[in-house]
Amino acid sequence: MSDLRDFARDTERSLDQPRFDVMIAARRRVHRRRAAVTAAAAVAAVLALALAVTGLAQLHQKQIPARPAPPQLLVPDWTAHQIVGHPDAFVVKQLQSRTDPRTVLTVWKRCPTRPQPNHDDCLGREAIAVADGAGHRLVTLAAVTDTSQLPTPGGDGLLREVGDGLWYWAHQDPGPYLVSATMRTPVHLTVLDSPTPHAYGVPGVECANQEGLCTLDLNARTLERLAIPDLPDTRWAIPTAQGCGLWGLVGVGARTRLVIQQRDGGFATADLPHAPLGVAMAEGGPNCEVAYYQSLVPDKSQLVVSVDQGKTWQIRQSPLPQVAGYYEHQPRDRFLIPPRWADLPPTAHPLEPPGALHPL
Repeated sequence: MSDLRDFARDTERSLDQPRFDVMIAARRRVHRRRAAVTAAAAVAAVLALALAVTGLAQLHQKQIPARPAPPQLLVPDWTAHQIVGHPDAFVVKQLQSRTDPRTVLTVWKRCPTRPQPNHDDCLGREAIAVADGAGHRLVTLAAVTDTSQLPTPGGDGLLREVGDGLWYWAHQDPGPYLVSATMRTPVHLTVLDSPTPHAYGVPGVECANQEGLCTLDLNARTLERLAIPDLPDTRWAIPTAQGCGLWGLVGVGARTRLVIQQRDGGFATADLPHAPLGVAMAEGGPNCEVAYYQSLVPDKSQLVVSVDQGKTWQIRQSPLPQVAGYYEHQPRDRFLIPPRWADLPPTAHPLEPPGALHPL
């Protein structure tokens, strides 16, 4: 998404903190590289069509014999058990349950050709294995994934733990699924893709295509798209807990503002003061906090927090989140609010808090 790319760009210009921008920008570089390869392929196809129409005979005195088309590289129709633990397969990622360290989800990948040592050139099939400490185990096929040389629109999806040892796999084809070690097969989720307004407090997660926000009903096994404001360059806080409002950061650079759901279900925005050294959302508040970091000097920042949907704000002095460890990489990159943020000292010379709320 362009919002993360632009955020990484603006942060890079202002901060001399490698992990602060590298962590956010790493996955963006992959997507940019894939987009470049896709564009190059499209240009090559158009050029080939133009040459075919005008005739290659005009370029040479004699006709060039036609060459047979190279065979298309296909992924074998492996089962999940032919991928998980196979000598030619490798582990892509491994996630441990938050509630029971014995419950582990592992993503394996196998390719029809031997991958490079860094796995940068590997079109192959993935499989998901979930095991717990009681002997339960689920193995199921996942997506066909690629590298920058062979982009695939679906990607590898996103895995988020939504219950004790229960993961939601955000992916369109196959999926979306729920997976756990005690299941015999993955549970398919019914996707309700027409955006639906909801009252304040509905929980939000990634949609199957990872665009916009959805709400996941574990009992009904449904994934319903939420009606949210259509604002360009918006990064939404994901996930939001039951009972909390939806909120996000709009824009990049000097023109940023917050969009915050109010108790009546509507949305309002608040302009942020200019922060010369960057702004980053502080997500994961246990008490429905809306919060963000503002860099004051290269090694310090202030944390700005609201517990009443943007009506009032508290400002605290905070170390840079990447220095203090207030970030997570899985299931997606995001900065976190300190668990005991209220105990942080006040900022001696804080930047101004956000402006007044304006209903959308």
